Amino acid sequence: MEALLEIFGLDVDFNTPRGRVHALRGVTMTIPKGRILGVVGESGSGKTTLIWSIMQLLASNSTVGGGEVRFRGEDVMNFGTDALRSFRGEEAAMVFQDPMTSQSPVLCYRQQMTDILYRRAGLSNRDKAAAAVQMMRRVGIPDPESRILHFPHQFSGGMRQRAGIAMALLMDPSLLIADEPTTALDVTMEAQIIHLIREARAEFDATVMLVSHNLGLIAELCDEVAVMYAGEIVEHGEVHDIFFHAKHPYTRALLRCNPAHELVDRRFFPTIPGDVPDLHEHPVGCVFAPRCPQAADTCCTQKPTDSTLPGEFTGERQTVRCHIYDPETYRCFETPSAAMCSSVSEAEEPAATTRSAEPLLAIDGLRIRFPSMGRLRAVAAGVKDPFVDAVLDVSLALAPGETLGLAGESGSGKTTLGRSVVGLSSITSGSVKFRGVELAGLSQRRYKRVRRDISMMFQDPVGSLSPRRNVEQLLTEPFSIHGVRDGRLRQQALRLCDMVSLPANFLSRYPHELSGGQARRVGVARALALNPALVIADEPTAGLDVSVQGEILNLMIELQDKYRLAYLIISHNLPVIRQISNRLAVMYLGRIVEQGDCETVFQTPAHPYSEALVRGTPNPDPTRRRKLVSVEGEVPSLTNRPGGCEFHPRCPYATDRCRNEAPTETALSGGRTVRCHFPLVA
Repeated sequence: MEALLEIFGLDVDFNTPRGRVHALRGVTMTIPKGRILGVVGESGSGKTTLIWSIMQLLASNSTVGGGEVRFRGEDVMNFGTDALRSFRGEEAAMVFQDPMTSQSPVLCYRQQMTDILYRRAGLSNRDKAAAAVQMMRRVGIPDPESRILHFPHQFSGGMRQRAGIAMALLMDPSLLIADEPTTALDVTMEAQIIHLIREARAEFDATVMLVSHNLGLIAELCDEVAVMYAGEIVEHGEVHDIFFHAKHPYTRALLRCNPAHELVDRRFFPTIPGDVPDLHEHPVGCVFAPRCPQAADTCCTQKPTDSTLPGEFTGERQTVRCHIYDPETYRCFETPSAAMCSSVSEAEEPAATTRSAEPLLAIDGLRIRFPSMGRLRAVAAGVKDPFVDAVLDVSLALAPGETLGLAGESGSGKTTLGRSVVGLSSITSGSVKFRGVELAGLSQRRYKRVRRDISMMFQDPVGSLSPRRNVEQLLTEPFSIHGVRDGRLRQQALRLCDMVSLPANFLSRYPHELSGGQARRVGVARALALNPALVIADEPTAGLDVSVQGEILNLMIELQDKYRLAYLIISHNLPVIRQISNRLAVMYLGRIVEQGDCETVFQTPAHPYSEALVRGTPNPDPTRRRKLVSVEGEVPSLTNRPGGCEFHPRCPYATDRCRNEAPTETALSGGRTVRCHFPLVA
């Protein structure tokens, strides 16, 4: 196939106060025209550095030590200012990971998109605006004529990402680079973005380079996969060969860490021992050798070369950088297929959790309202009820030692519900009881005592930690706040570090010096400092690599079994919820639409929304790609709730009764409840 982009021996270094970081070393790859290439690997593997090198967007402290990036035969590294300006946008466009920071907050989408068309000198401003509206319509943004006048903060996360894709496609580029385009998106919106990129590739005849650590997304969308580790490409081949017959020990370990691969009744997650190596020094041998259980003396002393093999699934060319497949060194190893499968560590399976008759946490008829506008504005607009119901008529129970998963799209009220339990969101009406004590209306003085037994893990592990405090101060702060003097604070900090497997020398580090997984471990230790009975974990694995996810979740399960903790897990990562939870509650527009035994809900969902969430999760199997998305559209605005059943505008089974009559909660067999006129199961 004709190559659109070719990279030869690319070396990129970064000059830092701690020395030079060798971020990319000898990267060589070819991207054929009209194909979708997925680039996977853990954080720190060099994925983003690679695509920023292609677009010439590297930071000022970077140095390109050697190599070429050839686009249609021309070396991008030698482009002048005018050639580079023509290359960006017209020939190659980029969809950034966070659309909120990559899009201007002070310009409406019409201005941002017409600015992109500045090189189309023959188009009038009216024609440019019409082209922008047409592109927004093509990426599925409703009412583009009016929405194009909106600003980024007025769009949801999914709509902002669609707008980012529209801006990238506006100049009809030949190469589209997407950097984690679905990170932090709900499974339903993620499915829509997957289909949008697939349709854009077909419609615009574009070549796509997709960077992600979501293996389900890669399997769903890509034709080829390149696996990166510590600045090198360790394996490259067709997507079917990579997912079914991976050669490199790192690739196999990475695939096994995906929670979607695990058996449903096993509450533990495989992990890859160790961490990505420090790149301040050039590795002497194989870069993966310190973490590879099959490493021989040759791996530690001699750098492997690329071996080219025929793929076992497709027969196409598959490249792997490993001594096992080198004819000169393969005799040092055992048979690869058997030994490589052990390249992940597994925790022992814990005993099943028994449900206590007396609930630890009991929520009944909870309602939480927020003002939608000020009083004067409401009076001027004639609005009698200027409030929105973020949580409405919610009832839940959680027993000691139990894990309850709370799933739903963004805006469904999950975080607000969790924050209300720890007193961070005011309760409008209803009851929240912890160990029989009513929390609604409790004074701050009495609530302080309760917070010793209820803790919260926040979604952003770094943002929730004070940047002015080091790890030791962060870990001992709960003791100071609650006046606990059980031993010296230094000893308590060391105990907590040991609990979450952090080295003692991390106590002097600050949050910005921690990786995402390390910061998450500090958050776990902080949450467990005072031995609480209940932990509310808000997206505990958000933004983490699959291997780090396993480490955090295994730690939480281990501590739960040891201290009989109860967890309320808030997440839109359904495979994780399925693995770790005993029961599942599904929220939509502030209501619980279904709750019951976790595995029962996953196997036979009773509510159409639960079915859409389960079917919307990308499967790490390229032979089972979906042709249609499970549910279209977005969560409606809380200020304009649909009449009748609130899910009916998006429900494929909706009838006139659904549109006109609100459903009540119905009890099903096995203690399951569902809020639907026509449950999918009896």
